[in-house]
Amino acid sequence: MTISKVSAMVSTSWLKHQIQSTARSTNISSHLRVLDTSMVPGENSYKEYFQQGHIPTAVFFDLDKMSQAKKNSSIGFPIPDPNIFQDYVEDLGISNHTHVVAYDRFNIRTSLRTWFLFRLFGHAQVSVLDGGMRKWVSDGNPVTTEEINLEPGEFDVKFQSHLLKDYKSMVENTKTNKEQVLDARGAKGYEKGHIPGAKNIPYASLFNEDGTMRTPTELKKLFDDAGINLDKEVTSSCQLGFTACGLMAAAHILGKENVPLYNGSFHEWEALSNPDMISKTAA
Repeated sequence: MTISKVSAMVSTSWLKHQIQSTARSTNISSHLRVLDTSMVPGENSYKEYFQQGHIPTAVFFDLDKMSQAKKNSSIGFPIPDPNIFQDYVEDLGISNHTHVVAYDRFNIRTSLRTWFLFRLFGHAQVSVLDGGMRKWVSDGNPVTTEEINLEPGEFDVKFQSHLLKDYKSMVENTKTNKEQVLDARGAKGYEKGHIPGAKNIPYASLFNEDGTMRTPTELKKLFDDAGINLDKEVTSSCQLGFTACGLMAAAHILGKENVPLYNGSFHEWEALSNPDMISKTAA
């Protein structure tokens, strides 16, 4: 099943217009839901960030709550249970027709992870605010501490299994080389150890100084320079399954819509693999 393409990134001006249109209606529209995905593990991100100020009409999306690592698991941030995800997003007033726009106030890692999760659960109408909260504020747009009342949504999960890779399939790929593997970690981390055959496109290289994503031409050059052919199969990875979603979004912008995520990423690979299954690059 192929997920139809919508814009992976939306601008602050686009979102401002949509919010203004919503404000003119008599109630909060279920056709647009803005999610503040700001998260610092171990902190009460709702209290420390969302309640201190957020984009008008936004609601808090608690990634940490849904991604608690299981005891003795090698996966740092597991995929939420589909039923838990469904109940949670319905409580936020999200239905299958809702256009979800995710943002955060740091470096849009968590909003990109949210973008991936919605697509994994079959929701095509999801975008990321380009530049996040930082760009929203720098463009002179308002923030608020007001929290909105929501009517429950109706959200049916349609799990897209082809968007997810596990450790076993990644081990098999080192033998077949069927899929190109991307690594979104910084160059130093990649050089110290990576999945055999993985190519490095550091997450930070995807963005301009203001936090917005680079142009399609610039993104294409990053993939080309890394030796990645987007006409062939690609899997994305990183350390914990967050920044890899940035490479997936960049590929989506370039027309490669269904790049899967190795969710365990190098955190799991390093924990489970023998030393000969960890490649290193000389400095």
